[in-house]
Amino acid sequence: MRPAIEIKVRGRQVAWLQENYKTTPNARLRTRIQMILLKREGYSVKDIAQITRKSDDCVRHWLHRFQEGGCGGLQEAAHTGRPAQITVEVEAFLRECVLLSPRDYGIERPGWTTALLAQAVKRRWKVSVSEECIRQHLQRVDAVCRRPTWTVKHLAQRQPGYAQKKGP
Repeated sequence: MRPAIEIKVRGRQVAWLQENYKTTPNARLRTRIQMILLKREGYSVKDIAQITRKSDDCVRHWLHRFQEGGCGGLQEAAHTGRPAQITVEVEAFLRECVLLSPRDYGIERPGWTTALLAQAVKRRWKVSVSEECIRQHLQRVDAVCRRPTWTVKHLAQRQPGYAQKKGP
């Protein structure tokens, strides 16, 4: 059986914990704060684990982090991971693309799709990205790719008199 963990929560820490428990939009931080507040009230690690639906090890981890780092120890550490493939320049290129037609880039299509944009990014920037990645970055710049509306406007522009041929 593991030894019990004793934590000391000081006055300012109590105020910070109670305020942030009520106001934080971060659910994980709220759960960590709840663990500390429950321990302060005298609950055992096992009881806290059942209440928060976390493992005993998880509860112990966050209690130790609070012991070592105080309230700041409950904050999330920086997440490391693969660096983003879409840089600021590529995002600016996407923003520019959606304002223009694919025909302006030498692509004979009536409108952009995420697959076409992924191909354009690969051609220009030598970066392979998925269609989902393109969709997420378009969402960041408040743009979307929608199903194209089929028109013959481009044919009418190329062939004088085309509209008259199609008319009644």
